[in-house]
Parts: sequence; structure tokens; C-alpha cells
Amino acid sequence: MTTRCGRVDLSNFSSLWVFLAVFAPACASQPAAVLQIGSRNLKCPRSELESTLNRTTPKVREYLVGCDFMYTRVHCTDTGCHPAAVKPPCIGDMPCFEEDPVTLEWRLPKAPGRIANDIVPLQRTVRK
Repeated sequence: MTTRCGRVDLSNFSSLWVFLAVFAPACASQPAAVLQIGSRNLKCPRSELESTLNRTTPKVREYLVGCDFMYTRVHCTDTGCHPAAVKPPCIGDMPCFEEDPVTLEWRLPKAPGRIANDIVPLQRTVRK
């Protein structure tokens, strides 16, 4: 193949196509659910939304969806996408919530002497 400037090297041209074939699907890998949840939270038309992958963990992909100088976070797992929880406030002398680095969920830090980090439901007593 020749052009006005001379001969075109097909090996460089074919490597460009291989590069695009491998990395182009990564740009379109954002689920449609991310934009749908973002448009619901931000009250913006879908055509005005912008989204980007913020961070990933072994279990969660966090997307930022924004429009009109506002944004919301959307978490996607194997089971689907949902709005990210807002960080709970710190209250008084109680410990502040920490974000789990794998699940990106807010939890109380483990306190010394505490057996489990989960809240144990109260047992109902039945009076006879």
C-alpha cells in the first residue's frame, strides 16, 4: 500500500487494530444500571450524566455518576448495582464508623473485649 508520502508499514497499522480490539471494550464496560441509578439519585436526564469507575475491590466496583456539579456513588457487585451508603456521622464519644476496604460498607471498628462486630438482635422473652 502506498500513499503520497511513501509506503505505509502494515505491521504498525495492524498493531493499532489489535490494541483497539483489546482495550475498546473496557471503555464500554460500565453497566447501564449505573447510569439508571445515578439518574434516579441526581434527578438528571440520562443524556446529561457522566460516569467513571472510581475504585475497585475484589467484591465491589465503585462508580461516580455526576451532572450539574453534583455526584453520587454507585456500588456494583455480582448481584447488581445499588446506591452507595452515606458515611454515618460521628456522635459524641462513640467511635466513628470505618469503611471496610473490601466490601466498601460502613461498620463500627472492633473494640477491645468485643466478641463480634455484628449487632446481636435482642431476644424476645415470652411470659407465661
